[in-house]
Amino acid sequence: MATLFLIPIISLFDVHDAAVRDWLSRLDDESLQDHLEFPFRLARFFPESTKHALKSVEDVHTEVLRLLDIINPQAVFLDISVDFVELENRHNKRLLSPLEFWSEYYQISASMSGALQTIYCIYIKGIIDKEIKLIENKEHMPLSVVFYGLDIKTREELIPVYETVFERDGDFILQAARVINEIANFRKLPEHLWYTSMQTRNAAISYEETEKFYTELLNRLTRLLKFKVREHIVKNLKDKALEFVSAYERFLDYTMREDEIKSSNIFEGLKVLVSQSAHSSIVIFCAPMQYSALFNAFRNEKRLKELGITFGEIDITALLGRMKPFIQKNRIMQNNYGIALNILGFEKPKRYDVPIALLVPVHRR
Repeated sequence: MATLFLIPIISLFDVHDAAVRDWLSRLDDESLQDHLEFPFRLARFFPESTKHALKSVEDVHTEVLRLLDIINPQAVFLDISVDFVELENRHNKRLLSPLEFWSEYYQISASMSGALQTIYCIYIKGIIDKEIKLIENKEHMPLSVVFYGLDIKTREELIPVYETVFERDGDFILQAARVINEIANFRKLPEHLWYTSMQTRNAAISYEETEKFYTELLNRLTRLLKFKVREHIVKNLKDKALEFVSAYERFLDYTMREDEIKSSNIFEGLKVLVSQSAHSSIVIFCAPMQYSALFNAFRNEKRLKELGITFGEIDITALLGRMKPFIQKNRIMQNNYGIALNILGFEKPKRYDVPIALLVPVHRR
């Protein structure tokens, strides 16, 4: 009987890819030529916030590899579009090495100039070497790699929805900080913020070491809403709150639809795996935002038993701790939603008051 494990993951490649692209976009021609002569160890030139993000994602990656060594999977599920089925098949037929697999999947943008592309390639090759281990089992490749991500057309439909909610969330929290500062003289500043647009490789990267800042900000706002200044706060925040709630609920609708599609794709993939060969352990890699939905979907999935699969759990406490800076934006939006509803005097709709609507994974033992 096979055991199925679910592991949330932050893409090592996506973070490094976003970091080097962002840095290269800021270089002038003279600087580009200088780096062409000495193209190694580029990360030492990155902004401080980017360096922090890269160090943190390396820690996440190391912990994921530690968990993989424990599980020893014979098959892995990757959140890669099902449109890449030919790449999946070629890998599983051993027509591609892991290096060729990742190199082909992470195609370099044709829009880069010669110098930019040369520097990018030298930097990113070292990152691909690290990413290889996600589809290797210690010294061996697992029997199968399965793609379960959304088709590209559906994914593209989600991008403007995601971008809008991130923008409305920023507007809401900024206005809240201004209102609080008028009343309570809130002078703290957030540290190490780093964001990239979802338009880049269809992957948005969020990194924040701001837990204390936002916790204090939201705690103050919550307390002030209970006192006589509530009327003042509501007056100044209701418009931004309404915009945010509208964008956030549309965002939740899309994410839950996305989770349903991915759950279905995973289940279909499991049926194929079981029919092909025996596996003692299988790993599903997922984005942290989808962990709660997929966990609930497969923990309670009766059809798994019919396939001879049990749902296993592994302690991901350390992993979630290392991921925390990358899921701060999700935590902030989730908390802001409750506060925005409070300001508007709305009740949370029942369809969003369920575990599958949680953006921040909670480890269960």
